[in-house]
Amino acid sequence: MLRLVCLMPANRGIGSGEERSVSGLRFIELEGVRVNNLRNVSLKIRHNALTVICGVSGSGKSSLAFDTLYAEGQRRYVETFSPSARQFLDRVERPAADRIVGLPPAIAIRQQMRADGPRQTLGTRTEVIDALRILFARAGTLVCPDCGVSAEAASPESAAAMVLSRCENARVVIAATVSVSDGEGSLRIAELIRQGFTRAIVEERTTRLEDLSVADLPASFLVVIDRIKIDRIKADSTTEPRLAEAIGSAMQLFGGDCCVLVDRSLVDRANEQLISEIRIDDANWTQIRFSSQRTCGSCRRRFSQPSPESLSFTSPLGACVTCEGTGVIASNLGRLNAGRTKRGVARSSAVESPCPECRGHRLNKEAVAVRLGDCSLPDVAAMEIGDLISWLSATQRRLSASLQIGLKSAFEHATRRLQFLSDCGLSYLSLDRSMKTLSGGEAQRAMLTTALGSGLISTLYVLDEPTAGLHSSDTQKIIAAVRSLQHQGNTVVIVEHDPDFILAADDVIEIGPGAGDDGGTVVFQGTPAELISANSLTGRKLKQSQDRLATRGESERAEGVARPKQSPEHWLDLTGVRSHNIQNINVRIPLGVFCAVTGVSGSGKSSLIADALYPALCRQLGIDCNTAAEGTIDRIDGAAQIENVVLLDQSPVLRSRRSIPATWIGVFDEIRILLAETHEAKKRNYSRAMFSFNAASGGRCPVCEGRGVVSVAMQFLADIQTTCEECQGRRFRPEVIEIRYRDRSVYDILTMTADEAFAFFNGHHRIQQRLSAVRQIGLGYLRLGQPLNTISGGEAQRLRVAALLAGVPISDGDTSAENRKASKLTQAGRTLFLLDEPSSGLHLQDIDRLLSCIDFLLQTGHSVVVIDHDRSLVSQADWRIEMGPGSGKLGGEVVRSESGF
Repeated sequence: MLRLVCLMPANRGIGSGEERSVSGLRFIELEGVRVNNLRNVSLKIRHNALTVICGVSGSGKSSLAFDTLYAEGQRRYVETFSPSARQFLDRVERPAADRIVGLPPAIAIRQQMRADGPRQTLGTRTEVIDALRILFARAGTLVCPDCGVSAEAASPESAAAMVLSRCENARVVIAATVSVSDGEGSLRIAELIRQGFTRAIVEERTTRLEDLSVADLPASFLVVIDRIKIDRIKADSTTEPRLAEAIGSAMQLFGGDCCVLVDRSLVDRANEQLISEIRIDDANWTQIRFSSQRTCGSCRRRFSQPSPESLSFTSPLGACVTCEGTGVIASNLGRLNAGRTKRGVARSSAVESPCPECRGHRLNKEAVAVRLGDCSLPDVAAMEIGDLISWLSATQRRLSASLQIGLKSAFEHATRRLQFLSDCGLSYLSLDRSMKTLSGGEAQRAMLTTALGSGLISTLYVLDEPTAGLHSSDTQKIIAAVRSLQHQGNTVVIVEHDPDFILAADDVIEIGPGAGDDGGTVVFQGTPAELISANSLTGRKLKQSQDRLATRGESERAEGVARPKQSPEHWLDLTGVRSHNIQNINVRIPLGVFCAVTGVSGSGKSSLIADALYPALCRQLGIDCNTAAEGTIDRIDGAAQIENVVLLDQSPVLRSRRSIPATWIGVFDEIRILLAETHEAKKRNYSRAMFSFNAASGGRCPVCEGRGVVSVAMQFLADIQTTCEECQGRRFRPEVIEIRYRDRSVYDILTMTADEAFAFFNGHHRIQQRLSAVRQIGLGYLRLGQPLNTISGGEAQRLRVAALLAGVPISDGDTSAENRKASKLTQAGRTLFLLDEPSSGLHLQDIDRLLSCIDFLLQTGHSVVVIDHDRSLVSQADWRIEMGPGSGKLGGEVVRSESGF
């Protein structure tokens, strides 16, 4: 019996309004959550509702959603398995909380889950290709790639039926070919005699097995299994079973092959490749060959039975042997860069080209030989999703009733996920499209397909900014898709900054009020309508957004404080741009200003900037971009106005416990140099390597190896991480901690925030310059030694921007000797900064800080081009280029290019 209870949120945040009565609802209840910066948080989340968690970047949203709800849901689910099964599963740490009840099994989709490996395609990411492989393996026909002849496998019953239908009033002999190796003739004959066979056909003569001469025995001969007289008039019910039994015996005992000899020429010679003439005992016979294995009727080439693994380019059974399933081959013999490096040495970079063996479809010839209808698997994978849905429906209707029943789940699985992609506006894509060529919005929707198309119920879905990289026109499609997931009986918790998504939620939880140590509390919990009236940061921003919408119109929605616009004086003129859906267009890119490239997802924004412009400029400026060019540009005019080009793409930040902000922005190297130059360090002959917790030869703690924590194995349960007793979490040996700079040890320095460190290192220009970039982007609260696996997505994105402002290579944050030389890129000369979706993970308040960073770059003589959908950011651009008008084949054109819009 259901209990009707009256409940209210455990935390009545600012503006939560009156106590609301909730009848017949169950909750996820959390008490005393202390994960990362969360401060003893207690709250209740409704089951079967859409709940959005918002707040400034770094406030603790991900700590609540992923590190608490998802982690505990996964841990409990794993612990329901047997111990023998749990040993093969990922171990999940128990979150720090006093009490968590009402938590269902959990699924999470995080932004950093995007995988851009060489074998990752839209089909593999959404798992649709797996269903198609089952369809082709079960219902496909194998066609010999050399002859074009169908390679069929015969069963004893089908072979017997074929013989009876063609051989009226004839004598037939069922035989099988026997191969004899040197020296084994007598043994082979004796074995056949023991099996009950008496006759053989050797060199066109019938003879008894016991009369065969081993010395004159050929390498192969025919052994007679049975002889049957087929008379249509006198035929009885035993003829066909006897014939099938004889053919089955031949196939079973002699490697799957059978030879049926007919004493006359056949009038019906369908499948001519299976039929030949042979002379036996001075008479003409017709030979019909059958095989239980798939065999080409022309060249007799045998093929293994198709399986899902043999149709997969991620398996050695199906992958092209030349490119190993990647579809491309890399060559270091590509054309030299047009320019030269700073040292004047011409450099070449690897050039990827389609594999000549498989022509880019990744599969070997045997896998491509399997056809369903008139299409091979690569043909189907190359179809646009909209066309593929129609093809699946038509193919299912053409199959036999038994195959329709057996393959029903595979058809439903593929159709359901394809329909979701289509509903999300991705009907123009194809399954063979590499994930690394997709835009951020396209990739985000592809990743959602796996979860949203699973059909699970009574599950907790935790999503990380599902609207990241999406145009506002696509947001409503994602909201509708997530709503359908909720209506199936699931609980959906979303970390989101998008105003439309927040307003569409059932409940909103705002974490704050600030970031880092200033966050970690629930400042609001209630409905979106209550949030707009609340005195919280998000509430005030939403109120301002709605006020502007009512007074100024949709085009200026969410616009912040207007910045003074600048007019471009110089331009990059691009002629003949070709990249993915962009086909031979001309584009003008303004320099010295803030230029925003907009358009619906898949319209060609990243193809233009990241895949075509960036590698082309790198070649022209003599810079090694370490990326393969996905596009080409015939000519670039105006590149003399810039000296460097830097790309901040959408590759995720490498997060681990060993990676910290100090190493990411390149200040830890400078700090270690200062510590090594102290009097005490020189006295003990300590080099700067002694102050590294990553070097085995340094001064790191030998017990925890510089991690500060020790993992205790709990066998089949989740490992427990405890503070290292040897170093008390300080990462270093005691003698290293004794070395002090301005009365601060290396541990004390790493526990400083960026704001504290900026004041502490007064007079050290290099350190302060890089810390200033961190403070400018709003991360002054971040501690220098905080592991990057504990920061949020928004903090990670801003940290990349801070590294860019500080001149640190943003590819991996490495501060080695070579990369320190490259770190002067942003300091020397005019640089063109290309930023792909820098607003990802940022709160409306954080967008203002990002704009101030862009203005800083412009004031120092640089140029900024931003690919983004955020309206509050795009509305402040000096120049806007809109790609479109649609997605995929409907895009790839410059719709508008003008100041503002």
